[in-house]
Amino acid sequence: MNEMSPNAIIVKDLLRPDRIIETHISYVFIKDEYVYKMKKAVNYGFLDFTLSQYRRSYCYLEKELNERFSKGVYLDLLKVVRKNKGFDIVPIENTLPTVEYLVKMRRLDDKDFFSTKLKNGEINVEKGFNIGRQIAILFKNIKTDYATAKENGSYEIVKKNCEENFDQTSKYVGKFISESDYQFIKNTTMKFLNENKQLFERRLENGYVIDGHGDLRAEHVYFDGDDIGLIDCIEFNKRFRYNDVVSDFVFLCMETDYMGYVDISDSLLSGFLSVYDDEDSKHLINFYKCYRAFVRFKVGCFMLDGKDESWGLYGEKLAEVKRMADLSLSYAVNMFDTKSLIFYGMIASGKSKNGKFFANKYAAKYLNSDVVRKEIAGVKPTDRVFDGYNEGLYSEEMTKKVYQTLADLANKSLNNYRMVVVDGSFGKKRYLDEFLGIFRGEPIKVKFTAPDEVIYQRLDKRFEKESVSDGRPEIYEKQKKEFEDIGADLTVVTIGEPEQNAYDIMSELKARYEK
Repeated sequence: MNEMSPNAIIVKDLLRPDRIIETHISYVFIKDEYVYKMKKAVNYGFLDFTLSQYRRSYCYLEKELNERFSKGVYLDLLKVVRKNKGFDIVPIENTLPTVEYLVKMRRLDDKDFFSTKLKNGEINVEKGFNIGRQIAILFKNIKTDYATAKENGSYEIVKKNCEENFDQTSKYVGKFISESDYQFIKNTTMKFLNENKQLFERRLENGYVIDGHGDLRAEHVYFDGDDIGLIDCIEFNKRFRYNDVVSDFVFLCMETDYMGYVDISDSLLSGFLSVYDDEDSKHLINFYKCYRAFVRFKVGCFMLDGKDESWGLYGEKLAEVKRMADLSLSYAVNMFDTKSLIFYGMIASGKSKNGKFFANKYAAKYLNSDVVRKEIAGVKPTDRVFDGYNEGLYSEEMTKKVYQTLADLANKSLNNYRMVVVDGSFGKKRYLDEFLGIFRGEPIKVKFTAPDEVIYQRLDKRFEKESVSDGRPEIYEKQKKEFEDIGADLTVVTIGEPEQNAYDIMSELKARYEK
C-alpha cells in the first residue's frame, strides 16, 4: 500500500479496521460487520474527486445507483467531522465542519461472491444460467432516460471509445502485443463498426442502451440466498456506465473466460439470452467481448508502463496483459461469424495436446472424441479399455454415435457464439459426413502429424501416466493402413511447441478472414 493520505489516517484511527484495501480511486476499510469506503482526492480525467463537494455528490450517487442492484448493502452516508479537539464519524447531514465523506456498507461474506464460488467449484451450468437470467432481469427493470442514453451511449460514443482504446495502446505494440494481432483486432473492430452503424443506432432507439453497471466483474456479483445482487457500479462517469446491455453483461462472460471457465461463461450467456432473445443482441456478443478484453488489456498496459522485472507484480500483470491480448484476438476472429475447427489425425499425432492448448489459450470449447466415446459407454474417461481395432468401444456403430454426439455438442457452442475445437481421428471420410450431416458450421480442418519414431515414443509413454486415449502401437499400425485423409486446410507437424502451433493456426484463421 502507498503512503496513506492524512484523511485516510484519521479514518483508520477512528474505525480501527481489520483490513484496508487501497485502489487507485478509494480506500476501503473493512470491519467485522461493515465496510466503509472513502474516495481519494484524485483527478484522472475520466473522474474528478479533487473537491470535497465532488466526493460528497459521488457518495450520494454511489449509494443511489447501487441500490438498484442490491438490497440492504449500501446502508448509510457518513462524514468525518472535527469535534472538540478530535474527530468523529457522524451522519452526513450533521453540520459540524467536514473532513471527509464515507459510504457505509454491510460487509458481504467472501464465500458469497461469484468469484469465490467459481474458484471453489460451486458454480455449475445450471447455476450459471440462473445468474445470467437474474442479471438480465435486473437490467430489464432499469429505467433509462433516452436523451442521456443518446448522449453517453450512441454509436458515435461507442466508436470514439474504440478509437481511443487503439490510440492509447499503439505505443505498446511490439512490447505487449504483436503488430499483427494489434492490427487485426483494430481493423476487425473498426470494420464491424463501419458495417453495422444502423444496428448500433437501432439498439439506442429500441432501449437497449441503459444506465447500467459499467464494471460487471466476477467480484462484483454476490449471492443473497437464491437471489443475485451487484455492487460497485460506476458512479463517476456516465460514458462508462451507459452501455448496451450486451456490453455490460458480456464483461462478466469475458472475465469468466479469462479465469478458464468457458462452460460457465456460456451458461451465463444462455441465461442472459433467455431474457434478451433477439438477433441483434446475439450479433453483438463477440464485438463487445473483444471490446471489454481490449479495455482490460489497455489498463494492464498502463500499469506496466515504465516498470520492469524489479516490480513485484510485474510477472503477474504481464501474464494478465498477454492473456487479455489473446482473448481480444480470439473474439475478433469470431466477431463476424463463429469459427469451428476439426483437429484430426492418427493416434499420438499430438492433436489432443495441441487441441487443449489452443482451446485454453483462445477460450474455445474443446471437444474430445475419446472422452465422448467413454461418456456414451458410461466409462470413466481415464479408464483403460483394451478392445481391439474396430471392436467393442471402438466398433463402427459406436464410432458413428461419437461423431453424431460431437456434432450436437459443437452446435451448442455455436449457439453461444463460442469458437469450438473438435478433436478426433476422423479416420474415414464417412465419419466426417456423419459429423457434417448434423453440424451447422463450416469447420476448418487441421491435420496433425508426426514422424513414426515420435509416434511410437508417445505411445510408449502413455502407459506411464493417466490418459483418456487407449491408443497402442498395434492400433496405430492398423489405423495407418486404413486411414483416409479428409482433406486438410492446414497441416501441423507436432515436433515443435504447442505455443507456436497455436500461433500458426490462429494466423490461418486471421488470413482466412482477411481474404
